[in-house]
Amino acid sequence: MDSNTNTFKRRRIVTIAPGKVILFGEHFVVYGYPSLIASIDKFFNVKVNFSPPTVDEITIESNLGFKATIQNSVLTFPLGQEDTYHEIIKKLYSVIKYLMTHIGIDMRSKSSMFIHLDSEIPLGGGLGSSSAFCVALTAALYHSIDNKANKDKICSESINAEKILNRDTSGADCSICTFGGLGRFDRLNGFKKISADFSDYRLLIIDSGVAHDTFSMIERVSEIKNNRPNDFKNLCNKYSNIYDQVLSCLEHREIGNIGELLNRNHELLANLSLSNPILDKIINICNSEGSLGSKITGAGGGGSVVSLLHKDDVLVIKNILKRLDLLNLKYFFAKIGSKGLRTACNDKPSKQI
Repeated sequence: MDSNTNTFKRRRIVTIAPGKVILFGEHFVVYGYPSLIASIDKFFNVKVNFSPPTVDEITIESNLGFKATIQNSVLTFPLGQEDTYHEIIKKLYSVIKYLMTHIGIDMRSKSSMFIHLDSEIPLGGGLGSSSAFCVALTAALYHSIDNKANKDKICSESINAEKILNRDTSGADCSICTFGGLGRFDRLNGFKKISADFSDYRLLIIDSGVAHDTFSMIERVSEIKNNRPNDFKNLCNKYSNIYDQVLSCLEHREIGNIGELLNRNHELLANLSLSNPILDKIINICNSEGSLGSKITGAGGGGSVVSLLHKDDVLVIKNILKRLDLLNLKYFFAKIGSKGLRTACNDKPSKQI
C-alpha cells in the first residue's frame, strides 16, 4: 500500500487538547525552578479533513470568524479579513508548515487539507491556547499518516512547533496540554504528574482585558536579573520556599491553604514588574470578598487572573462576580481537568492517545 493510500484511509481526524493555568512558578521556571501547572476543562479542538489530490492547498477556518486559503504558499483571505487576521494566519501557517516538514507530509503528493480550529480557550490570556493548538495539530498530523506517535513524541514535537510562536517557551504549557491533570514541570526533569483532589474547589479565571506580550515580559524579568542579581536571587529563594510549602499542602490534602501561597507568589511577580493596576484591582476584589487566594497566571503584564474558591462559598462567589460585572470584565469558572490530549478518527468517539 503506497503512502497516498495511507493518507486517505482516514478522511477526518479530530484531536482535542485542554487549556491550562500556571498555579505557581511562571517566569521562575525559565531559570530552572519547578512550576505547578494544571489543565482545565476548556479545550482546543482541531479537525483535519483531506480531499483527493488536486492542488497544493491548505484551508484554515476558525470559530473566531476567520478563514484563509494557502495555495502554493500564497495566502488569500475572504474580502475584508486581510487586516484583521493576517498576522494570526501567518503564524498558524508557519506552525503547520513546520510540522508537515518534520512529520513528513508532502502535500504535493498527498491531498488538499482543510483545518478547522474550534477553541473554548480565550486567546492571549495566558491559558495555553497556542500550546493546545500546537499539541492538537501535531497529534492530528501524525494520525493523518497513520503514525500513532505516543504522547511523549507528540509533546516533544509540539514544543518545537510552539517555539515558532514563542521562542522562549519552557515546554511546561505543551506538557500539561498533552498529559492533562496536575503536575510539576522544570527544564531539567520535564513533566511529572501530581495526585491531588481539587473536587471541592473551583478556579475563577478573569480576563483583565489587557493584552500581554510573553516575549516582552520575559525580557523584563531578564533585565531585572541582569541589573539587580541579588534582588532577583532573593525573589527566587522566596519562590522556592513557597513551592515547597505548596507540595506540603498537596501531600497533606490542605488544598485551601494553597490560597495564601497564591497571594505570596503574586507578590513576587509584582516585584518583577509583571503586574499592573487593573490586575492588582482584580486580585484585590477577589481577595477582599473572601477568595482563598489569587494571582496572575501566565506571562503577566495583562492576560488573566486565577482565583481559588471553595465551591460551597456561594455568597463569596456572588459578591466577587457582582463587583467584576461592574467593571464589565469577562470571566469563567474552570475545574482542574484530568483529560489530556484525545483523538478520534473517521468520526469514532474520542479516546485518550
